[in-house]
This record gives sequence, C-alpha cells and structure tokens, in this order.
Amino acid sequence: MQNSSSRAFVNSLLVYSLVAIGCTGTVGLGMVWSRHEISALANENKALATQIAALDRQSQGTMAEIAAQQDPVALLQSNARWHLGLVPPAPDHLLYVNQDPEMVLASKRNRGLFEDRAAAVSFRVADQP
Repeated sequence: MQNSSSRAFVNSLLVYSLVAIGCTGTVGLGMVWSRHEISALANENKALATQIAALDRQSQGTMAEIAAQQDPVALLQSNARWHLGLVPPAPDHLLYVNQDPEMVLASKRNRGLFEDRAAAVSFRVADQP
C-alpha cells in the first residue's frame, strides 16, 4: 500500500510540475509577445514622427514661398514682368474693420432675418343669429 501511495504522490507531483512549467512558459511567451508589440508600436510611432517632421518642414517651406510672393517688391516686379497694369488701391477704397471680422460678416449675412416687424393678423367676427 505504501508503494502505491508514493507513486500517486510522484505522479501528482509530476503533473503539478508539468502544469507549472506550462503556465510559466505561457506567461513567458505572453511577455515576449507583448514586448514585441510594444517595440513594433514604438517603431511605427517613430516613423510617423519622422513623417510629421518632414511634412512640417515642407509646410514651412511653402509658407516661406508664399510670404516671399506676397512681398510688395515681388508683387510690383510680377506686375511689371507680366504687364498686368495693376495699380495700388486709392485711399478712399480702403476700409479698416476694427471689430471682429467674423461677427461683421455674420451680421451682414443675417441682417434681414431678424427684423422687428409686426405680423399682420386679420380675422372676421361671425354674426350671431
């Protein structure tokens, strides 16, 4: 009887050891997989940051070109080169807006919507017999 109980103990110890090794292996594999995912995401973020930086440089270059073309000297040269015949605006044609431009445009657009006018109501009283 002693022999079978020691075998049962060894068998259960072997089963528990295999289960522990399997669980440890699964946890280890999960850790390796999660670290791989973190590394892949870090590489993807780095590539996106590089792309954003390149687009930012390109945007700044384009803004510099636009600013150079809007320079008054450059505009006068373009006018002379292409014979456009453009002249600067007369001082009485200029309008300086001291208010918020969006509010000015909104008030111009909605000027006719909210007029204070009385609604005409007409009704007839029926004669009672």
